[in-house]
Amino acid sequence: MKRIIEKADQARIRFVKVEFAVLMICLVLLALVFSRPEIIGYASTSIHSQDLNLVVEQSQRFYLRSLGPAPVHLTSLTISGEIIGDGTAAVYLDNERGMRNLVYKNTKRKDSTHNRITGIATGGSILTGNSIQAADANPVLDLLEGPELPGYELLHPAYKTVKGEFYHICADSCLLQARTFEGNRFVIEFFVEPGTKLIIKEIVYTTLEDI
Repeated sequence: MKRIIEKADQARIRFVKVEFAVLMICLVLLALVFSRPEIIGYASTSIHSQDLNLVVEQSQRFYLRSLGPAPVHLTSLTISGEIIGDGTAAVYLDNERGMRNLVYKNTKRKDSTHNRITGIATGGSILTGNSIQAADANPVLDLLEGPELPGYELLHPAYKTVKGEFYHICADSCLLQARTFEGNRFVIEFFVEPGTKLIIKEIVYTTLEDI
């Protein structure tokens, strides 16, 4: 009899643990629904492209500013352009709240046989290599010139610089962490070695709108 009671108690404990686990899963799912509606489909992703002729010959900060009063939820950013010269060039995206992502750097390892090309796939549209499909030329951000920055990135001995044209590059900005780049202004920092010219011909970015 005692053994039967012990087995019943063990079964009841296992059942309570299962109930608790199910409850926690439900709470997590509810939290995700309210904090990140894009997970379950209650969101719309838009792709925006802007043609630029921005020539950067020194390290400088620029600002991506929202064209409207509502904050913009930026989910990716790619750039296309050209490097003229043999110096280093690097581009970073900053949310002004401690999050900084590398967008582009014109260096590669000396023993590498190819350049690093990365792209993104969002909302049924693909950005990869030299191609772009289904981009909407309807900007929601404006690029404003900011102050000059000191210094530039030094070249590691194991790396070399790459010059020439590049297309839709997004080193660490292909998929931005959810809700980290949401606001009315973002920072783009260009670090260019003297004697080198960085030309930004196009930026393509995606935004998320909750519906």
